[in-house]
Amino acid sequence: MNPPSDQPNHAEGRQLRDERLLRRLGVFVLALCVTGGAARLVWALSHPDEPNVAAFGLFGVYVALGLAMAGLLFGLSAMLRYLDSLQSSLIRVEKYQYELGAAAPSHVAVSPEDTSHGDGTLPLFEDAPPPTTVQSAVVQAPESSGMAPAQLQELVQLLKDIRDNSLLSEEQRQHKRLRAEEIEFSQTRETALALSRQGNFPRARQLVEGLKLRYPESQRIGLLMEQLESDRERYESDDILRCTKQVEDLISISAWPRARQLVQQLLERHPDSAEARQLLLRLEREHRLFQDEQRRRMHAEVQRFVSRKRWEEALAAARTFVERFPGSPEAEAFLMQIPMLESNAQIEHRQQLEAQIMDYAKHGRYIEAVDLARQLIQRYPGSPQAEALKSQLPRLEELATNPDAPPARVRID
Repeated sequence: MNPPSDQPNHAEGRQLRDERLLRRLGVFVLALCVTGGAARLVWALSHPDEPNVAAFGLFGVYVALGLAMAGLLFGLSAMLRYLDSLQSSLIRVEKYQYELGAAAPSHVAVSPEDTSHGDGTLPLFEDAPPPTTVQSAVVQAPESSGMAPAQLQELVQLLKDIRDNSLLSEEQRQHKRLRAEEIEFSQTRETALALSRQGNFPRARQLVEGLKLRYPESQRIGLLMEQLESDRERYESDDILRCTKQVEDLISISAWPRARQLVQQLLERHPDSAEARQLLLRLEREHRLFQDEQRRRMHAEVQRFVSRKRWEEALAAARTFVERFPGSPEAEAFLMQIPMLESNAQIEHRQQLEAQIMDYAKHGRYIEAVDLARQLIQRYPGSPQAEALKSQLPRLEELATNPDAPPARVRID
């Protein structure tokens, strides 16, 4: 690939000189015409036989002629300025394409045909690389430009669009715009409908609204938004009914965390749904009623154990109540009663051990009686039962070591 020549720079300098020359020539022609008209007017006024009206009219003709010629020259100068700007832009595009083509390796594979929406891209220069080569160079050599490959490719595409649009007529630009709108609408519609089938309506709505901002007069986009809204309402209704059934099933088995998780996910999918918010309020109300009922039932259970002097069960139930409802007034009352319940539970447990030891001794199971008596003495050394068993323990040990010992009653006072 040949590098861009320096000849455009010389041509640019010539165009600038020609532009300045035309402007100066326009000023000179205007000054010359005005001067000529003024000289003719002075001559006419110095001869009385010349009519004044004809003299002033001739002066106006000179001035008008000067303005017309000066305007024409100024217009040519402006046209040269515009052509110079256009040529500079095209030269920059050529240099940029050359740099990308020079940075690409020789073994770069040709990418698929450019899918630009243009109506036939015309090459600007003979030495400019084809679009596929430019795109491949963008992908293969991102380090040379300091930009990501996707950004470079997008920049090249924008430059090519600018080049193409500058070569199109107004009718061709309108046709190209309609084609671009048709392609973009088809792609956006397909993506939005796929997202709606997945239930991702916020993202689908965002895509269609972005397309609506670019083409605000398109009626098809409005119809697509209405279709998405209709699909969203239908999907939302079915989703809420399905979730409500699952939540009711979970409530029936008291699976409150899982039910709350399902409702939270439903609200994330449909943040503006009044039915979803009502379902959450219903869940919270049902949970609160369930907790109140559980609190009343467990409180009554503790009181029933206390009234029947089943101290160990009452202590276990009271501790469970405090763990389950730590901030309730009943839990505060149970915290004050737990020391008394623990004391009574210990008494009940010692009495149960005492009765078990008596039963072992009564049936001649002296070994079990000795082991249990030692456990009681070790666990409750200062209790009345321990004091009584200390005096009876030698007799129990003697009976336990005598295989011929008959069953005997051991009395513990």
